[in-house]
Amino acid sequence: MSDDFQFPDPELGAEQTSPPLPRQRSPLVLPWVAAGIAVVALAVVSLYAKKLIDDQAARAYQAMRMADEYGSRASKLEADQKDARRQAINSSEKTDELHAANARLTEQVADKDSALAHLRERHHQLVTDIRSALKTAKGKTLAKRVNGILARDAAAERTEASQTLTSQSPDAGTRRR
Repeated sequence: MSDDFQFPDPELGAEQTSPPLPRQRSPLVLPWVAAGIAVVALAVVSLYAKKLIDDQAARAYQAMRMADEYGSRASKLEADQKDARRQAINSSEKTDELHAANARLTEQVADKDSALAHLRERHHQLVTDIRSALKTAKGKTLAKRVNGILARDAAAERTEASQTLTSQSPDAGTRRR
């Protein structure tokens, strides 16, 4: 039985199957790996630097755009301030003109009031004179007395009108009923 089953000879088997040795790397691989890592690192650094530069350029562009917008708004505000000053000056001038016109109207009203009071006095005097003439005179004498009273009143009116024209505004004393 031992003939059928044979064990291999340990010396022969050891020579025939030797375990494979690990592959030896060449000394040139390590520099290539370092170069590859350096290239990847440079690519990452360059991308990051490009991103930083683009961000700074975008900020600078944004700042320039904001400065331009601020400049246009500032010039618009200056123009609005100038317009407001002009309008304030115009409104103060208009206010002064209105005050002057109001003062002139007040003077005219005072002149007209005094003229009206004078006319009322003259009217009252004429009515009184005509009533007294009616009581004392009859017919032609009455007509002569009324004509005399009216002529005297007309002469007084002409002298007052000429004095009024030289001393007061043009409207005072020129109107007749």
